[in-house]
Amino acid sequence: MAASSHPNDYERSDAEPRLIAAIALGIAIFLLATPFIIHAGYPWATRPASIRGLPQPPAPRLEVKPGESLGRLRARETAALGQYGWADQQHGFVRIPIDRAAALLAERGLPGWPRQAAGAK
Repeated sequence: MAASSHPNDYERSDAEPRLIAAIALGIAIFLLATPFIIHAGYPWATRPASIRGLPQPPAPRLEVKPGESLGRLRARETAALGQYGWADQQHGFVRIPIDRAAALLAERGLPGWPRQAAGAK
């Protein structure tokens, strides 16, 4: 039993070094020749001029830098929340700063909602 658990023998035959070298050389030749073979089979695929005339997809298009456009949108919205302006001038709707709107709402309340008593909280 002790002889089978710790064999003193080892594999005496190894792979032929010439076979390993031939396989490595074949892989290297394949890797170096593949781009040239592909170019020979598909010569039009490497021309950059063919890319310029492609049709554009319909809107909405993919945003290239969504973080920047979101930042611009938030800056416009923040500016609109903090200043006076027309929301719809034809119909007479104005835009007031959000802090002023909250103060007016707290002061006047909403039409149709019951008013809270002055002493109750």
